[in-house]
Amino acid sequence: MVNIGGKTRGDFGIHADRNVPGTAGCIGIESEKEWVEFKALMLDYQRAGLREIPLLFSYR
Repeated sequence: MVNIGGKTRGDFGIHADRNVPGTAGCIGIESEKEWVEFKALMLDYQRAGLREIPLLFSYR
């Protein structure tokens, strides 16, 4: 959970961002090529048995 500007949010996702700019706090991948590469990488991690991936990010 994070609190930004007085609003608390959680359950963020990573998804393709194709429509109106903005993701309500999620991580949006704009490029189709990068989205395909990201999904392939996540599938490789899943096949390797990884269940958690630490993620650090900052809002800009």
